[in-house]
Amino acid sequence: MTLLEKAKLYANRVIGGEEVAPKEVRKQCKWFLKDLGKQKNKDYPFYLDEDQLGVIEGILKLLNFATGLGVVGISVLDGLADFQAFFLCNVFGWRFKEDPEKFRYRDVLLFIPRKNAKTFICALIFIILMLTEDDHSEFYSICLDRELAGEVKKAMMQIIQASPAIGKHFKTSTTLSGKIICNLTKSYYQARTADASRNNAIRPSAFIADECGAFKDYKNINAMKSGQLSVKNPLRFKLTTAYAEDKSIMLEELEYVKKVFNELVEDERMFALLYYAEKEHLWDDTGLYQANPLRIEENYNEIRDSRKAALEKPMEREEFLTKHMNHFMPSNSGEEFIRLEDLRKCKIDEFDWTGRNVWLGLDLAITTDNCSLAIATEVEGEIIATAVAFIPADRIEEKSRMEKEDYKYHIRKETCYPCGDMVVDYGFIENVILSIEDELGVFVKGVAYDRFNCMSTAQKLESAGMKTVEVKQHSSVLHPATKLLQEKILSRSFKYTENKLLEVNFQNAKITEDTNKNMYVNKKKSQGKVDMVVSLINAVYLLNLETFLAPDMDWSVQVF
Repeated sequence: MTLLEKAKLYANRVIGGEEVAPKEVRKQCKWFLKDLGKQKNKDYPFYLDEDQLGVIEGILKLLNFATGLGVVGISVLDGLADFQAFFLCNVFGWRFKEDPEKFRYRDVLLFIPRKNAKTFICALIFIILMLTEDDHSEFYSICLDRELAGEVKKAMMQIIQASPAIGKHFKTSTTLSGKIICNLTKSYYQARTADASRNNAIRPSAFIADECGAFKDYKNINAMKSGQLSVKNPLRFKLTTAYAEDKSIMLEELEYVKKVFNELVEDERMFALLYYAEKEHLWDDTGLYQANPLRIEENYNEIRDSRKAALEKPMEREEFLTKHMNHFMPSNSGEEFIRLEDLRKCKIDEFDWTGRNVWLGLDLAITTDNCSLAIATEVEGEIIATAVAFIPADRIEEKSRMEKEDYKYHIRKETCYPCGDMVVDYGFIENVILSIEDELGVFVKGVAYDRFNCMSTAQKLESAGMKTVEVKQHSSVLHPATKLLQEKILSRSFKYTENKLLEVNFQNAKITEDTNKNMYVNKKKSQGKVDMVVSLINAVYLLNLETFLAPDMDWSVQVF
């Protein structure tokens, strides 16, 4: 079977449910098959180069497995797992039509647990690149740990030594810092530890950030990327397992990738396979198969034994969940507030606000950051809501680049308003609030706000005749509204109209619990802007109080 045939088989099996996989893998498989059809369109910029795949297949025929259950000594092409073929086919096959030597995918992420041949894939990537890319190319793997940094090199040497037809064209060194040199292209590979200051002078055609879940910053990756500025065809691979690491860069990476899969962000030059157990399957065999795509029964039996031990011994649970289920621990990284697929079930085409009693929620950040206003009402037990953001007008380009968010699109859709210059104009926001009754034909029952950066605005709104209520931003106060909003969404008793930026904020939002199990949206744990969710929770706080909890109480004189 060719690489392309194996890749198609895998994609169809995943989509058809014969191959158990997480939702992001299913989406990547759908995109792959869809793109195969789109490549015939003359306006589509990419195509799958079957001739190049044929060259790679020729290399894989000459490479032999050096280790592995039941595959030692056979050719890599014959023993390649379907998901591995799918990975290689996509990474090396897709090219630009206008420049067939240029890879479509520049950023590649493989998120996969232990015992799934991650190091083997790294070794294959480098051997293929050293034989097929330009002469005198440089390839590197970076890792925080010195011993781990040598694992990729060791795997490469084992494959080379087990493959005499290919091995004769390579020169190897046994020291960690020693290079593996391809005599045919004069290209070389070197393993390096993640010390950014020592990696500023190199020029990598491709690099792999191995076990980057342990990285706490982007310094070394950025040093590698800066060295690629003069490289025609730069490739950047990130491969890792989950970690119980609160500051891991992978938390941000995964959030970005999931936004791409949820079509909140468009990035046609990123390819990612995320293998992990979905939350509801962390302790069953469905999760076992979702997280571990290398279908070796002996491995599964070992993991099942680890699962039994973890259920009986709490001290072993972190190791099991991170290394075998590929699950970042919620206690360390914050827990997902709402799944985007659940939120999107609540979307409606339109809503007539005319004549409604509404409650407003306000989240005013420092003047250089995003601010937000939410509006909510209740209809027969359902909460209907929307929200808008406010950003400094002169920082649109900067924020779009830094946050990887298309603010110009949101401004066109009127879910985001630019105001002021380099800082947000609070006066503009105040005017928006004061005009809501006339603009929407509603009755504003009250404005909930966080006193941080909002006291002056609250006083102006009070002077204009609006009732304002300070909502203390503490878990004990915010828990009822946060929980109610979550429950309304899950029961589909929450409705909102098209608002992509609000969806992005929900995607970013992470919740944590205090010692009394009160939940709240934790801005520090959240991956990106959550101001629209925070303002919505403030609005729901007042709506909940008057509509569901104490409809006969004069809440405007209460202390919150």
